[in-house]
Amino acid sequence: MASSSSGRDSARDILLNTLTSYLRDAVDILSFIVLIPFLIKTLGTETFGLWSLLWSFISLFSLIDMGVGSSIVKYVGEAKGRGDLNRQQQVISTIFWIYMVLGTLLMIGVLPCLLFFNQAFEIPAQQQDAAQTVLLILGFRSALGIPLDLFRGILISYQRYRIANMYRMIGTIAYFGAVLLLLPGISELWMLALLNLLMGIVPRVVMMIHAKGRIPGVTLHPRYFRRHIAREVFSFSVYFMIIRVSGLIYTRVDALIIKVYLPLEMVAVYAIAMRLSDTAERFCAQLNRVLTPIVAELQGANDQAKIRMVWYQGAKLTIAMAIPLLLGLAMLAEPLVRAWTGEVFIGAVPVLYWLTAAAMVGIIHGNTHNILSMGGEQRHLAYSLLFSQVINLILSVILIKPLGIVGVGMATFCSTLPVEVMLIQRKACRMHDCSLWDFYKKTVMPALPSTLITMAFLYNIQMWWNIDTLVDVAAGEIIAVGLFGLSYWWIGFNSKERRFIKDKGLKRISR
Repeated sequence: MASSSSGRDSARDILLNTLTSYLRDAVDILSFIVLIPFLIKTLGTETFGLWSLLWSFISLFSLIDMGVGSSIVKYVGEAKGRGDLNRQQQVISTIFWIYMVLGTLLMIGVLPCLLFFNQAFEIPAQQQDAAQTVLLILGFRSALGIPLDLFRGILISYQRYRIANMYRMIGTIAYFGAVLLLLPGISELWMLALLNLLMGIVPRVVMMIHAKGRIPGVTLHPRYFRRHIAREVFSFSVYFMIIRVSGLIYTRVDALIIKVYLPLEMVAVYAIAMRLSDTAERFCAQLNRVLTPIVAELQGANDQAKIRMVWYQGAKLTIAMAIPLLLGLAMLAEPLVRAWTGEVFIGAVPVLYWLTAAAMVGIIHGNTHNILSMGGEQRHLAYSLLFSQVINLILSVILIKPLGIVGVGMATFCSTLPVEVMLIQRKACRMHDCSLWDFYKKTVMPALPSTLITMAFLYNIQMWWNIDTLVDVAAGEIIAVGLFGLSYWWIGFNSKERRFIKDKGLKRISR
């Protein structure tokens, strides 16, 4: 591969990209923590529920991307590695014009929805005009965002993830400030949608300018469009589209099901639990995302021994980082929700238990997804995840009547666990000639003693400490993370692993 970067520079890029990804997520989480109760107070519970419903609905239209986004990094990165500037120009131009067509089709698809949305979801009369206006604004945002997302993919292809993270953080901070300053004066849903449009699109435009000015071979001229490249892109992306469909069912369709069977307020309550668990899961999965290109590179070299090492060690580290955060989220759920959004949303607590458990299952098997998708088994992974969400959909419809929104959360966990273990994990184990027990023994079992210690702490701390503010919750979580980390360092890692982390990890960070 043609590259002027040394191994040290590559390691530095990986470290900086990972750290800025965590920082980006931290900014998102802080913004999220402050804005959600602010929006509920400013707009009202019912209007916030409508906002959540509209977001869930418009997100379904992102399926028109057809998984093409997954092809940007692959094909631009390959052209860059070969030093083939002409191929890179053709890939970028081809994907851009595919995106322009798809974005146009998305906007065309949104327009007819204005005719039936209010009736289909029984929107109250006083909110019907606002619903149509916001649907139009969010549709335009999504349509415009599709071609602009190409440039973020280009930055990532050139290992400039940190640049993309920086622009996104600036956009998040700008959106945060604009909402706090402007929404109280014009507390209308269309104003929130307009701010979301502006602060979502401007960072993407800046990424476009940066990519075109700093990266060679970025051209949008239609003369570089190639049909054979379009066919390559679609043949690769189709299975990632199926994975994306599965993700949208998991994160968006639940809200639509709840609205069909329950009042609009229940959508807002469920949205609190979903956003907390989803945000925590994304934050905990950073290492899995960083390891994806590493697994792909090792697969290309057919180094199965190193792939297995990255698989096991990556899963073990990810699980160790995720457990104290997700455990704290579950065991401190009641004071967190009460302090954050008020007593009216306390119904989100039992839902959060189930969704956090499902998130933990996903984290445990996240690196296994890398093994399958980068190892030529993306079809199996895609169909397994889709099957899981079909089960989720069926169980949600069955359980929502007797159990309400708790049944929807329960359906998510009950559909995730068996598919991840019996279809996804088992397939990867067969590929690498290992057993399920061997994987869980070496990745999950080392965390059990520290998990029990942390659970005991979180349970007992609430017996003598009245945790009733977000500061209290944060303090309890920080102590729990520290306790877990200290105990895991001595119990979960062996001496060789501790020495490796000190020599290769801590020293690298200090430099």
